[in-house]
Amino acid sequence: MALRPDDARVRAAIHSIFVERGGPPEADELIARTELPRDEIFDALRRLAATGSITLRPGTLDVWAAPPFSATPTIHHVTVGDGEHAKKFWAGCAWCALGVCVAVGPGRIHSLYGGEDEPFDLTVDAQGPRDVRVADAATRTRSVTRGGETCVHFAVPAKRWGESLGYACATILFFKSPDDEEDWLARTRLPAGRVVGLEQTWRLAQRFFEKFSEPGPHLRHKSDVDALFRDAGLDDPFFLLK
Repeated sequence: MALRPDDARVRAAIHSIFVERGGPPEADELIARTELPRDEIFDALRRLAATGSITLRPGTLDVWAAPPFSATPTIHHVTVGDGEHAKKFWAGCAWCALGVCVAVGPGRIHSLYGGEDEPFDLTVDAQGPRDVRVADAATRTRSVTRGGETCVHFAVPAKRWGESLGYACATILFFKSPDDEEDWLARTRLPAGRVVGLEQTWRLAQRFFEKFSEPGPHLRHKSDVDALFRDAGLDDPFFLLK
């Protein structure tokens, strides 16, 4: 199903509202932002969900996820800013967590390696990911590393993301190193997929999520998306739609 220009306007408005307050929009807000009638807003939401651009809560027209943002709790939590002015977001996956920093600004990602029991904090500034802080259970302190081996595992080929965006997103996870990922795959029996370095995943997030508050990126064709992946150095057929 092809998106229409008005669908892209609605998708851009959804993104803008997430950026501003960290949560999903209500229908009246989308009407005010796009100046579209309520019925057209609802039709646009259905088309956006059908193409995998957003996910709706089952049985409703409420936005559950609009990458890089999630409206419901996940293991990937992003804080942008400090103190009482800090904005807090959930992201659906490791790539999306970096995407939140692209969309909103430098921040701190709190997540779990492999989605399991080892928490860490990743600092992201305007130049990309920087220090990784890992909890030390023995001393209750946090050690700081440069995160040189930190990587992101993509389990599902890009061509299959549309089959279940929620599943594909849930399996895009941070790992401390590629070696840790091997044992995890043996235990979880998830597909081996591909491992991408942290800096390269950041470059992909920059190219993919920039200008999401504008309609244009939401009207990309498959060839446009493939060009973004190639531009980030990911020309493996695993990441390509065509």
